[in-house]
Amino acid sequence: MVKLVQIRPVAAELYLDCNATTPVLPEIAQAVTHVMGDIFGNPSSSHITGLKARYILDSTRRLARQVIGVQDGDVLFTSGATEGIQTAVLSSLHRAICCPPENQPKNPRWLLYGATEHKAVPQALEHWNKVLRLGAELKAIPVDSKGLLDQDFIQAHVADAAMICTMAVNNETGVQQDLVALEQSIRSVNPTIPWLVDGVQALGKLDMQLANLSIDYAAFSGHKLYAPKGIGFMYVRKGAPFTPLMIGGGQESGLRSGTENLPGIAALHALFEMLLADSPRFSSHAQLAGYREQLAEALQAAFPTLVFNNDFDVSVATTLNFSVKGVSSRDIMDVFDAANIRVSSGSACSSKVTGSYVLDAMGLDFWRSQSAIRLSFGPATSAADIAAACSRIRRAAQALQQSCLLPTDVNSDSDTDLNGIVQWRYDDQCCYLIIDKAARQLIIIDPLAPLAERLENLVQCRGYRVQAIVTSQPQDQEGTGPMLAQLLCASGCDEARDQYGWPQSAPEAEGLSQVKIGERTLYRIGQDNPAYVLSAQNAPNHIEFTFGNTNTAVAAQSQLSQLTLSESVVCPPIDAHYALALRWCEVIGECAQRGDLDLGLDDERSVLQQPETLVIDVREQQEHLMQPLPVAAEVLNVPLTRAAQFIVDKRAKLKDRTVICVCRSGHRSAAVAQALVRHGFTKVRHLTGGLALLQEELA
Repeated sequence: MVKLVQIRPVAAELYLDCNATTPVLPEIAQAVTHVMGDIFGNPSSSHITGLKARYILDSTRRLARQVIGVQDGDVLFTSGATEGIQTAVLSSLHRAICCPPENQPKNPRWLLYGATEHKAVPQALEHWNKVLRLGAELKAIPVDSKGLLDQDFIQAHVADAAMICTMAVNNETGVQQDLVALEQSIRSVNPTIPWLVDGVQALGKLDMQLANLSIDYAAFSGHKLYAPKGIGFMYVRKGAPFTPLMIGGGQESGLRSGTENLPGIAALHALFEMLLADSPRFSSHAQLAGYREQLAEALQAAFPTLVFNNDFDVSVATTLNFSVKGVSSRDIMDVFDAANIRVSSGSACSSKVTGSYVLDAMGLDFWRSQSAIRLSFGPATSAADIAAACSRIRRAAQALQQSCLLPTDVNSDSDTDLNGIVQWRYDDQCCYLIIDKAARQLIIIDPLAPLAERLENLVQCRGYRVQAIVTSQPQDQEGTGPMLAQLLCASGCDEARDQYGWPQSAPEAEGLSQVKIGERTLYRIGQDNPAYVLSAQNAPNHIEFTFGNTNTAVAAQSQLSQLTLSESVVCPPIDAHYALALRWCEVIGECAQRGDLDLGLDDERSVLQQPETLVIDVREQQEHLMQPLPVAAEVLNVPLTRAAQFIVDKRAKLKDRTVICVCRSGHRSAAVAQALVRHGFTKVRHLTGGLALLQEELA
């Protein structure tokens, strides 16, 4: 027997989401505190206190010029790159309307931007195009499979464009554009078109010498490189069109009014000094490339089906973007989070919105876009952090293997409690598994194509015998059900079956066709758009669960006197609001559906340390394995996917016990708490804010 091992990670957080934001380094935080406490003057004041503040402002601007390699032009301080982008777009579009140069089109057709740009760019273009009534059309510049911009496309369109926007380094993939080659493509056709470069992810990672390029605007954010949020800066080339976004007060030489954020500017001062001095705090490019190689090797060893979505030859060393075939980004993120590794998803985690628009633009397979993970570190990430991350990645993969989310060569004859009803979701659609652990049998209801590989992994991992794969909606022979049947079904499942997957040779009793699973019976109700009902063990007439088309079951209720449906839990095929499990009386309209109740536990956290309290950890098994709950109360791991079975098994025994539901963030625990209350549990609450806030309190 392979035992489930409780894997306890090192407590310290490993933050590997630096492309989203970074922690503030102690040296930089100290500079901020010093200015807030001692140099609090207004830089516009003429007295000594103001002059001290002015010195910080002027010297930071001077350092900024050195960091980006410019001598002339303007450097102004902003709230961040988004403000810089807005200012550049406003300035360029205003010129296109009021006073275009002689060689610029009077009525420009295009506003050009890279297809993989940060959404701040096309949204700014769309907004100001509408506000200023320019009437140009937004045109995305295609990229190749590496994420590099199509320069032939640029040359074909740039003559008729009012502006072109590109980025130095992509935030999702780390792909680095060749700015010199881009300049040649742009300027050989249109020497005066305003050119904006998003330099956010390049700061501190590339040697930027903007004086050697004809970039008109470059925007930067401090919080991407160890400074606080809310501070950034913008470069404007000498002679580039400029229209202030903010006016009134005349600060920044009238280019950006409003009292300057001096503490934030002091943070940039400290950051720039470190960059220019080659601070030992920051690793060299060679060291960063070595770190990436370590992480890549650990990921590939841990996840055999992993593919990288960024080409390392054209990417900065601090970003790895990958997908694991058959494993969702949500599952990987959750288990990494439980291991105290912070990464981010590269997709929208929804099939209603395609995955990562960046990977879509690169033409990568849909599954790669849908399941992408971005791991990003920074120049100040240490060798010890990288080594610890590699170790935890291996343990996270072990937890996923034990949960059968990753294929493994080990015969996982596991003592897991996976038994009964399991709900898997894709968007708001539900697929249900009926598992009999003792008999090692499985029935799949309403299989979903995106879950096919996950289902196959589970069957192979546990060695289940698939009794049937059925649906409540008719499928053609190319549908998911027939496909899975060919892959997974044991004898009897590959025999003749109807368009719903139901075995045509299934025996009938009292007018109902039935399939056995262990000591339970699954009945089919109705010939068209059927419902399926599952009996209790050794009680074939007592129905515990209803699946599929409930309208069919309701219509046939008067003819089903031999079956007791009134206490059954209804498992909906569509569950947009995470009801998880409905009461039969709700379906037939004999009781009202309850709205969301205020069940949060904001205070009295001491209840979690009381032995008589039952804490239900609703995270998935792999998360529970990686990160045990820091409470003294009795703990049960009841993943959200198994809530329906828990309700049936425990509502009589535990309905009056104090129950606290817990998850990572509070969202899943709220859904399970609502479901328990709906089914008669009387003393249920959930931990508002989840483990994220509980750990903060315990720290």
